[in-house]
Amino acid sequence: MIVYQYDAAGIYQGQTEADESPLEPGVWLMPARTTAVAPPDDVPEGHRPRWNGVRWDLINQPRPKGGDPVAKLAAFLADNPDVAALLSQD
Repeated sequence: MIVYQYDAAGIYQGQTEADESPLEPGVWLMPARTTAVAPPDDVPEGHRPRWNGVRWDLINQPRPKGGDPVAKLAAFLADNPDVAALLSQD
C-alpha cells in the first residue's frame, strides 16, 4: 500500500510503502509521519502541501530573504499566518 510521508512540520516529503501486518492480514503497518491520503496532484507554483492531521493544505513556499535566519523566519510567518497564530497562543 502506498502512503505519503511528511516531516515534523507536516510538509510533504514523498511516498513510500506500508507493509501488511504478518499477524493481522488486512491491517497495514503505517510508518511514522505517513498518511494514506494522497496530496493534491496540481500544486501551484510557490506552494507546498502540508498535512494538518486530517487533510493536505497548500501553504506558501518560504522565500529566501538573504542569509539572515531571522528575516527568513519573519518572511515564513508572514506567508503562513496559521503558523504564526499557533505560535502566539497562550
